[in-house]
Amino acid sequence: MAVQGLILQHFRCHKQLTLTFPAVDSPQVTAIVGNNAVGKTSIVEAFALLSTGESFRVEKDEEMIAFGQELARVKTKLSDDKAGDELEVVLTRGVLQGKAVQRKHYFVNAARKRKKDFLGHFTTVVFRPEDMRLVEGSPSRRRQFVDTILSVVHPEYGVSLTTYENALKRRNKLIDQVRDGQMPRTVLNYWTQLLLKHGSVLQERRRQFFQEFTASEFPLQFTVEYEPSIVSEERFVQYADKEVAAGHTLIGPHKDDFMVHFLAPSGTDWLNVAQYGSRGQQRLAVLWLKLNELFYVERVVGQRPLLLLDDILSELDDEHRDQVERLLHTGQSIITTVEPDVIKGLKQKIPGLQVLQL
Repeated sequence: MAVQGLILQHFRCHKQLTLTFPAVDSPQVTAIVGNNAVGKTSIVEAFALLSTGESFRVEKDEEMIAFGQELARVKTKLSDDKAGDELEVVLTRGVLQGKAVQRKHYFVNAARKRKKDFLGHFTTVVFRPEDMRLVEGSPSRRRQFVDTILSVVHPEYGVSLTTYENALKRRNKLIDQVRDGQMPRTVLNYWTQLLLKHGSVLQERRRQFFQEFTASEFPLQFTVEYEPSIVSEERFVQYADKEVAAGHTLIGPHKDDFMVHFLAPSGTDWLNVAQYGSRGQQRLAVLWLKLNELFYVERVVGQRPLLLLDDILSELDDEHRDQVERLLHTGQSIITTVEPDVIKGLKQKIPGLQVLQL
């Protein structure tokens, strides 16, 4: 699979933008160069939107629509050995020409699709400076990392995730009412069963995901430890009083976390990289996670995902940059940067590098 082009209409700062990328038999590495605030990250965001159906920058879709416009369009053309798909996402503010409409529309070859049927046609792996906080950041950041991957390559996971999150919100509201004496505890039963059903699906898929992590060829050896907040009938009974006192659900996938450990110089001890790793070791751990994401998606989907490096090379030292640049010789990659020196270095290593100036 390869991306042939990208069309943006009223998306962020891009009134109308058309990009064309190298043919399948070319090196397939594109560097997008430009100053800050010219829309480089918006291009990466557009590809992520076409892959995941969501933005990695904002929760409200209308923030991606250019100021003063009713809608935005993001469109790409894919090609592979057999045929190609044309994917499109249309964003609205909920009203078009005075009529209420859906805020987000998905299309495959001009045919309207539900989100779960849209996902899986196109996969990406995005590496941004913000990802550097993945190992020492909040558990919610790490859960989002896992959920984004699994929702794309396993659409049924995304369905269970949405159902679980909606049930969790409803159950939490009811717990609050139970605490205030407005409702009996029995009103929680239905929502508890929903959490059990879909929470089990989420945790089993997460467990399988982490089991497939590989050591790879790395200067430092890492391993990952999944820490699920297991859902079961027994645990919900055990936590019933505590949940009412707290006013919200205390167990389940929304409390899951994972930790990355590295092998200490002793060769026998595994240490939590967030607690005991240096800044360089933490960055290497993040790189290891992103590489495993790339390899996992490729194994499941059977095709190399589009690698999107958003101003990340300038954040890495020479050793870590070399680890990333090795990936540029396989599959298709798009890089954004503000630094001419990054482009100069890439040109020396990648003959035929396509450079687009914004």
